[in-house]
Amino acid sequence: MSRVETSLSRRPRLVSAISLKDMSTLPEDAASLQAIERTLGRLDGMLSIAQIAQAEPTLAPQDVENLVASLDEAGLIDDDAPVDFRPGSEVILELDEIVEAHCAETIFQNPFWRTCLDARGPGDVPEKLAIGMIIENWHFLFRESYFDAPVLSYVPNTAVRLLLNKFFAEEYGHDEILLRALNFAGLSREDMRDAIPLPETMGLCNALAHWAHSDPLFFFTTLGLLEGQGMKQDSFIEACERSALPDGLVGPLKIHANINIGAAHGSLTRSIFQEIPVLDHATIARLKRQLRLFVELYDNFYTGVWRYYSSDAPLLRRVSQL
Repeated sequence: MSRVETSLSRRPRLVSAISLKDMSTLPEDAASLQAIERTLGRLDGMLSIAQIAQAEPTLAPQDVENLVASLDEAGLIDDDAPVDFRPGSEVILELDEIVEAHCAETIFQNPFWRTCLDARGPGDVPEKLAIGMIIENWHFLFRESYFDAPVLSYVPNTAVRLLLNKFFAEEYGHDEILLRALNFAGLSREDMRDAIPLPETMGLCNALAHWAHSDPLFFFTTLGLLEGQGMKQDSFIEACERSALPDGLVGPLKIHANINIGAAHGSLTRSIFQEIPVLDHATIARLKRQLRLFVELYDNFYTGVWRYYSSDAPLLRRVSQL
């Protein structure tokens, strides 16, 4: 694509006043000279090249393009194009739709979630699978500072920083709540310190930590799904109850879920984007591109839980047994 074609979408503006006597090559007829002078007067950053050409029918559009190209070569055109942008409150709704579409293809078809959603009576969710889910959730929450801490000092936006710090304070210690359920299942704090998370769990944690350090805006888009956006009840807990799993196992899960629901953690992403006035289109495109990878990593987490804890493998993968 030529430089002139690239500039067609810009609204050219002269960086300084210019008159015909400053130009080296000009037509001889008075009408063309007057048309050029009028065209120079329209280079104020308000009109596109196409609009300028349309306003001066005595000059061919190609002549207007060539004129602007010559002025640009001479360094007389402001190259700062206006930035297209959209409000964060509008962008997040579109991002949510993309996440939902990806979830419909992956997580909602996941064998772990199909098992939970299809559970109707005792034994439909095996106790080992339920305990395994709690174990991997504990590993995830135990490592939450890996990916939450890097954004607590988020400099670009004070309101967002306050939301993140409030969220982190409310999340702190949630691994201890799940530890109560694991204690009921016969696992001690020492057992969990000796335990290794599944590769899929660690992969999700590492990806979130990477995004929190390198692309905080994208990290913010992940929080809604991770915290159960739009969720009034926890489907996993409901499945455990329908499967008649003991209250000593399910009770702590309810406490954890009710804290998240009561504090509206599922709405955190939308609250954050409400505080972001504008996002340029390049940033929006980048956020959209990465959403599928995040959803696939989250889908892999659930698949890993289902595959490992539905097998005959030991309940814990221990460092001491390596």
